[in-house]
Amino acid sequence: MTQYPLFKVHIDTDSALDELRTVFDTGFVNEGVQVTEFAAAVAARLGAENLVPLNSCTSALTLAMRLCGVGPGTEVVATPMTCIASNTPIVNLGGRVVWADIKPMTAMIDPEDVARKITDKTRAVVCVDWAGTPCEFDRLAEVCRDAGVPLIQDAAHAFGATYNGRPICEFADYTCFSFQAIKHLSCGDGGALVVRDPERFAMAKKLKWFGYDRDATKDEKGNWKGQAWSADVLEDEVGYKYNMNNVSAAIGLSQLPHIDRILDRHRANAKRFDELFDGSKSIEPLHRPDICESSSWVYTAVLKDENVNRDEVLVRLNDEGIAAGLVHIPNNLYSCFQDSDVDLPGVTYFGDRQISLPCGWWLEQPDIEHIAARVSAAIV
Repeated sequence: MTQYPLFKVHIDTDSALDELRTVFDTGFVNEGVQVTEFAAAVAARLGAENLVPLNSCTSALTLAMRLCGVGPGTEVVATPMTCIASNTPIVNLGGRVVWADIKPMTAMIDPEDVARKITDKTRAVVCVDWAGTPCEFDRLAEVCRDAGVPLIQDAAHAFGATYNGRPICEFADYTCFSFQAIKHLSCGDGGALVVRDPERFAMAKKLKWFGYDRDATKDEKGNWKGQAWSADVLEDEVGYKYNMNNVSAAIGLSQLPHIDRILDRHRANAKRFDELFDGSKSIEPLHRPDICESSSWVYTAVLKDENVNRDEVLVRLNDEGIAAGLVHIPNNLYSCFQDSDVDLPGVTYFGDRQISLPCGWWLEQPDIEHIAARVSAAIV
């Protein structure tokens, strides 16, 4: 039986091994030349000026929230429709999550509900680009600007996406990317933080490595400079061990030459799903605004009939080798967030009816047509 995985990382084995061999031959695997090269290449690809390479997107989110002043007695307005990693940094820093509802046919945070949830305790708003489609940045930015609250964008799904013809990292105060094992661009694990404000960017670079300015303490190869352990380079606030290493960066460097082809295939497959489901009586694709170019990480749709058992549909598809799934469940259902419980009709509607389908680079158009036909047959 043919298998249609929901996720499959792209690996150019020969190129990856060549890059890794270069690292291993030096005997230096910490943050050095390869990290510098990878960060510069990613920044150029994203059109980002102030980019900090990190060991995960979760670290990027944590640094962003720390820089926003999230801590005990503060609140963060966030979407529950995401990976739990988007919201656990709030709790880990001592803050309280305040859920904003989503628009059920985009799966993304509702700017109007965000405006209602902001208080004088709010230190940040967190939005998530579901399945790689950018959020409503014009309205979100307006809401946050009026309230004097920074906007953090979780762009873990959205590498290469654009909004109104511009790179998505141009719209939020902080934009967090993921290079984790199942993303378009994978380092095995890794992430990056793009910071709008130059002073905050300088602080982010220090906080990612114990509070030290690594540029001031090490040379371009990652070796200690003379007098590196001067107390003058340590910030008043202690930082973290969030730096990327040369092994991860080497894997990423081997993947970068293929990223445009990967994105093109994802988008073409998503477009074909749109065509096949157009006018369907049983399933409705998520809405992707014309001003957005999605990275189409996965293809998400909702079941129209509330009486259809979504979980049984998924079982039928999985039994046929089609790895349909939910990707993420609403975070407000997790016990660690129980003190943030609130009525969220948009989240409930989407959470009960969502279904995500594979649309990645490993699939051809006939595969998409087969999957679409089996989805329609499974919804009974």
